[in-house]
Amino acid sequence: MAGRNKIYNEEEALDKAISVFWEKGYDNASSRDLQKAMGIGMSSFYLAYKGGKQELFIKSMNRFFSVYPSAVLTMLKIVENPIEVLRQYYYAMADADGMFGKFGCYFSNAIVQIGDPDLKDLAIKHITDIADAFSEALLKAKKAGIINPVIPQELWSVYLLNLWTGLNTTKSIEKNPKKLKAAIDFSLKVFE
Repeated sequence: MAGRNKIYNEEEALDKAISVFWEKGYDNASSRDLQKAMGIGMSSFYLAYKGGKQELFIKSMNRFFSVYPSAVLTMLKIVENPIEVLRQYYYAMADADGMFGKFGCYFSNAIVQIGDPDLKDLAIKHITDIADAFSEALLKAKKAGIINPVIPQELWSVYLLNLWTGLNTTKSIEKNPKKLKAAIDFSLKVFE
């Protein structure tokens, strides 16, 4: 006997789940909250996500990675000097009116908030993949003689991750966007 066809768009449903997880956090997002936001009933939810909320969160992290940083990662492959691309990425994280500004980094939040090692490892993988792409773009620019970083190359990814995760916390304390942008600009000078 064939199963029922899906009566919802999975990408749209995942985007709605991302909003719930992003706003409430993994632990505080109930299956009912997710079902309501996604517009699906309990049986459809568990039919689509047999692993329940955990499976949905894994799929949401993969969807988030494929959507949000994709334009930046593509741009980093084609620009000569990646500094401005990195600056704009960090500026978006500091923008109080954007989703990053309101709810923090999706992956950083997961790393800090979730105890499940598999979910934490997936979030770490995604965030380090982005930081590694940043480092690769910087290395290409360095080899081309466009930038002259003052910190050792082996520290680039760690430095960028520290800026990223630090900004995720700092923007909760410092509300002045001009100061946040100035701190980002100052932090990126080590690569110019």
